[in-house]
Amino acid sequence: MSRRHRAVTPVVSTILMVAVVVVLAATVSVFFLDVTEDINEPAPVVGQTSGEFEPGPQRVRITHIAGESIPAEELEVVVRASGPDVDAEARLVNLPEFDEEKDPENIISFFHKEIESNDPNTWGVGDTIQFEINVTGADFREPPKNDNPDADELTVLIVHTPSEAVIVRKTFTP
Repeated sequence: MSRRHRAVTPVVSTILMVAVVVVLAATVSVFFLDVTEDINEPAPVVGQTSGEFEPGPQRVRITHIAGESIPAEELEVVVRASGPDVDAEARLVNLPEFDEEKDPENIISFFHKEIESNDPNTWGVGDTIQFEINVTGADFREPPKNDNPDADELTVLIVHTPSEAVIVRKTFTP
């Protein structure tokens, strides 16, 4: 046997030993360090929604058309208004009660908030999230009245809080 053939066996065995150690280290780290706990659950699928914004009463309606039903407590509604006189964001949290997140930067305030549903604790197919934006925070009427801040674009995001995924995004330019 030549010298070249004898040297192959130690090299192959070294490579196999390194591979075994790497696989064992990865397996042990999963069990002892609990790496899998940090993986978020996937967001529910909302296949289709419709959105409507009425500038007069400043009423927003987002209707779930197709997809999975989602527990209302797992949702958060983020509303952003922008325009020449306003650049503001507000959040509706703790659904279905619709608490308004108290934030000193929050200059949009809401009233008339509800989920129109047979089960207000779930947002499912055929259900509507509805709220109105106070004109003193962002006025989408043309022209704005009483020195209210002029707004010309409204973005509504519905966020699935456990996965931190935006499941609905609607932008309105009245």
